Amino acid sequence: MRILSWNILQGGGKRAANVAKTIVDANPDVVILQEFRHGSSRSVLQGAMESAGLVHVYVPEPESNRSNTLAAFSRLPMQGSVFSPSDDPSPATALAIDLQLQLPGDSELSIIGVHLPHKKKQLPYWNALLALDPASRTKNSLVVGDFNCGIPFQDSETKTFYATQQFQSFLQQGWIDSWRSRHPKEREFSWISTRKGNGFRYDHALASPKLDAAISSIEYDHQPRELGISDHSLITIDINDERL
Repeated sequence: MRILSWNILQGGGKRAANVAKTIVDANPDVVILQEFRHGSSRSVLQGAMESAGLVHVYVPEPESNRSNTLAAFSRLPMQGSVFSPSDDPSPATALAIDLQLQLPGDSELSIIGVHLPHKKKQLPYWNALLALDPASRTKNSLVVGDFNCGIPFQDSETKTFYATQQFQSFLQQGWIDSWRSRHPKEREFSWISTRKGNGFRYDHALASPKLDAAISSIEYDHQPRELGISDHSLITIDINDERL
């Protein structure tokens, strides 16, 4: 199984077509997109996903076609809902989604897809993530997406992350930064500031120990960012289905 996560910086016309082609060429089984919009490009993207066999779709309804939200597409049967912080009961738009995927047999895969806001607005979402049922860490569970967060000087070239303490607390609960666990001394950046040229690894895949043990590879694809298709690199996560 291949999971693809990407902040697509959605635009119309040619950009949407390039985003769709990039995703289809990667041949994923599950796709989680951030900065997805309900405008004219939605039909381009959703049509391409469904033509590629990703026929199970979950997209929350935004306030308007100009509002960013998340979208999920899957070859596997999937149920989705908005992941809303309890201390932020009326978020302006859906910035996190909760997905339940039915795997072959009787097992399930739980995915929370995120596009966390900046600075203090992150905190309700971190509070909700930190309050997840501990049982989720004993199952096949994944939190993935654009966190706008990380650990300074490991995941960035400057000390600019706001919620590093919460990020580290989440890892201390037992969640595993699957890319970092395989590249303990390396730095790769999924977003580069156009103003200062500083790099940041904003995009993460944080897995339960059970799921992390089934991950055969996790990589960033920087080419779409370098080509200007989006301003973020995408993540692909390959999972050995026999170990789920």
